[in-house]
Amino acid sequence: MQKPIITYLVSSPYGDVPVDTDRMDLPLEVDTLETPYGTYFDSIKNFLASEEFKPFLDAVNKKTGREVHIKDIDEIIIRAEKHGLLYHPASIDIALKQEKVKFGLNVAVTDTGKDWLKEEFSVLQKLHKKFNLRYLPEVYFAGELNSMLFMLEEWFEGYHEFHLSKTENGEQKLKLWEFGKGYHYLSFEQSFEVYKQASKILTLYYDFKDFSQIYPWHHAAGDFIVKIEDESNPPLPPFTKGRDLESPTLKNGNLVGFSGEKIDVRLTTARQYEPYMVFQEKEQINPVIALFFFLLNLTIKMRLDKLDGVGDTVWAGDFCLEAAIKGSIDGLRLKEEFNNYFGSEKELFNILKSFHSEDLKTVYNPLIDMYNLTGDYPVITVNLDKHVEALHTILQNFPS
Repeated sequence: MQKPIITYLVSSPYGDVPVDTDRMDLPLEVDTLETPYGTYFDSIKNFLASEEFKPFLDAVNKKTGREVHIKDIDEIIIRAEKHGLLYHPASIDIALKQEKVKFGLNVAVTDTGKDWLKEEFSVLQKLHKKFNLRYLPEVYFAGELNSMLFMLEEWFEGYHEFHLSKTENGEQKLKLWEFGKGYHYLSFEQSFEVYKQASKILTLYYDFKDFSQIYPWHHAAGDFIVKIEDESNPPLPPFTKGRDLESPTLKNGNLVGFSGEKIDVRLTTARQYEPYMVFQEKEQINPVIALFFFLLNLTIKMRLDKLDGVGDTVWAGDFCLEAAIKGSIDGLRLKEEFNNYFGSEKELFNILKSFHSEDLKTVYNPLIDMYNLTGDYPVITVNLDKHVEALHTILQNFPS
């Protein structure tokens, strides 16, 4: 069997770095098991080649829409993308004679990481079947080899993670990690759009019936990514999947930022899908109350990050709060079952506007208690009073 050339690279903000033999003995970053890069790359190669490449070729066939044989692949580039506490994701470039195809590959080496990845594979399959939306990556297959667990998934080309950072004059701004081109700060308008779309995505996946939601997620983990269109980074083709909702493509006006740029946000992970809070009452819970808790928690989570993704916990400005509310409302308006649960948009807003500031503080208490053992807790408690006041003002001023 003719086999393709295998090339190993490591991604960096300023371009790919070739992997020489000297680096293969170095351990993966943030890996408590100190797995060598050589073992990491070799295991990925063997995973892709398992069963004579059949599962891998099935994924390539599905991606390209035609039958591809191993002899049609000239080169496979395995690129180590980043390293986290749970996963060590890579990207897989396939050089065919007619085109290039790219996949994402999540790699877990610890027992904790493997447990999470098994759950995530199941959750992603479930959410694609349940909602048929394309904000989350499609998963192709998973398997274990050399005590590592692998999951091949869709790669969102041209999308990058972002984090709150400090400029030279101490101003807090959102910074885009555009690997291959370096880092650069986003404008206020771009940042507002990013937070708005992230909130919309989470709301679209919220279940009115059993209150399930995508959780946990965190900006510090780079769970959300964004694509800002320019001449060198054109939009993806329009989606062909979806229900009766308007297809969420870049050509739609609601995805255009204030600056006129085309901005599109995606979510890279769904580790769990279940209710965040467990209600103790025996009687059926009013879906308005459950939705209210979902929205309150979302406005807190959306503001949390770590400085430059790895530093101290930081808190986004009030514009993020307004973006979160607007994005959530956009998501609710697109959910076809909305009227079945809430009657009308006006009725829901009247309920939200009926809460005074003190009421909001009281309602927040059980939510904030759930952060008690996290590093986010001190930052939340310091900012909570101003957050509640700003939220109350936004709700009162929001048109109904």
